[in-house]
Amino acid sequence: MVGESVAMRALRQQISVVAPTDGRILIYGESGTGKELVARSIHAQSRRNNTPLVEVNSAAIPEELIESELFGHVKGAFTGATGAKKGKFELADGATLFLDEVGDMSPNLQAKVLRVLEEPTLRTRGECNDYFGRCPRNRCHE
Repeated sequence: MVGESVAMRALRQQISVVAPTDGRILIYGESGTGKELVARSIHAQSRRNNTPLVEVNSAAIPEELIESELFGHVKGAFTGATGAKKGKFELADGATLFLDEVGDMSPNLQAKVLRVLEEPTLRTRGECNDYFGRCPRNRCHE
């Protein structure tokens, strides 16, 4: 990131404060304002900088595929699921996940993403157990 304006110095300061944390960070702004650059800077200064920065541009993935892309799926979870596939959340476990254009997701999918961010559970599409191997009572096959 370049520039020495007061706003850029303040942004770099904010990045240096949040980067070492394990918190979830909301980066917002209009399209083309550098959210991806901020995410890359946060990742580079984090303790996870030796792990991948997993990026997902929600606007570039068709609606019918985005859930499988984020959460993964097991073989047979839906027509065409000929094998298991890890989702971006699982691939980013212990790393950094950058979700871009979340506002372009359906409200239903946004709610599922929020649930994963709030609770440390993730269920692969078509699987009863969550990512950590537990099967929540009365929540299987939702």
